[in-house]
Amino acid sequence: MANTINDRLQKTLNGLNVDSRLSTWLWLLLKSQTSHAVPRKPEELKELVKLGELGSPGMRDRMADLIQNTQGSAEFIEENSALFLLPEKDLEWITSNRRQNRFIVRKLIEKYHYQSIMPPTNLTDRPLTIAMLDMWAIEINQKSWIINQIKFEWEQHSSSDHIFKWFDSSDIEQRLETAWEITKRKLPLLASQQNTPKEKDDFIILLDTQLITTPEKILLMESIKKRWSQNKYRAKLTEKKQYNFILSDKAINRLDRLADKYDLKRTEVLEILIQMEEEKGIYISERKALTKLT
Repeated sequence: MANTINDRLQKTLNGLNVDSRLSTWLWLLLKSQTSHAVPRKPEELKELVKLGELGSPGMRDRMADLIQNTQGSAEFIEENSALFLLPEKDLEWITSNRRQNRFIVRKLIEKYHYQSIMPPTNLTDRPLTIAMLDMWAIEINQKSWIINQIKFEWEQHSSSDHIFKWFDSSDIEQRLETAWEITKRKLPLLASQQNTPKEKDDFIILLDTQLITTPEKILLMESIKKRWSQNKYRAKLTEKKQYNFILSDKAINRLDRLADKYDLKRTEVLEILIQMEEEKGIYISERKALTKLT
C-alpha cells in the first residue's frame, strides 16, 4: 500500500488516500474542460484556476485551496474516484516497461475507441497509462473487464518474446543494424518512417505497431540470423588467403577420415594439424629423421 502524504490536500480529502496516482488524476480532473472526462462536474469547478504544472512545487497545496474554496467539490471528487478509479490490485500487472504501456494505450485507442487525454509532457509510461484509465469515464465494471481483456491479450502477445533473445548479446548494436537492414527490405513501409533502433525494445515496438503475426516474426528473425551468419563468415574470409595444393588420393582419404571423425571441415583439420606441429614440433622432425635413415 502506498504511504499516505499527511499534508493539506490529504486532510482536505480525508476519505481518500491522496497518493501520487490520485493526485495526478485530481490534477487532470481539475484541469479538464471536456464533458466526457468529467460527466458530472459541479458548476463551481467550471472555471479553471492556475494549478501550475503537474508535480510542480506547491501543486498539492493549490489543489487543496481550490477544493476548500469550492462548495461541494470534496464530495464530488470522492464520488467520482469511487465511480471511475479501479482498485490498485487490478493494475499491478502494468509495469514500467515502455513497450507494454504502448501496447495498452494502443489497444485502448484502436480497439476500445478511447478518446485520449492531452497529458502533460512529464507524464509518461506507467503513470500515463494509469492516468488514462483513471480519466476514462465509463462504468467501472466495464472498465475492469476491458483492462483484464487487455492483460490477457498482452500475455498472449508477449509469450513469443523468446524469439528476440538472440539480441541479448554484447554486440547488440551490430545485431540491431543487421536486423534493420533485413527489416527495411521485408517491411519497407515500416522502415521508411523510422531510424535504426538503438535498443532491443525499440525494434520490437516497431514490429508491435504492425499487424505482424508470430510466425511472420519468427521468419523475420530467421532471415536476420542468416544474414548475421553470412556477414560473420565473410568477415572471416577477409582474414584468410586461398591456396591450391595437389594432394595424393591417399592424403585426401586420410584428411576426409579425420574430418568425419571429429566432425570438422577439411580446412579446420589442416589448420589444427599445422598449428599443433608448429607448437609441438614432433611429427615433421620425426619423419625427416626416419627418411634420413632409409
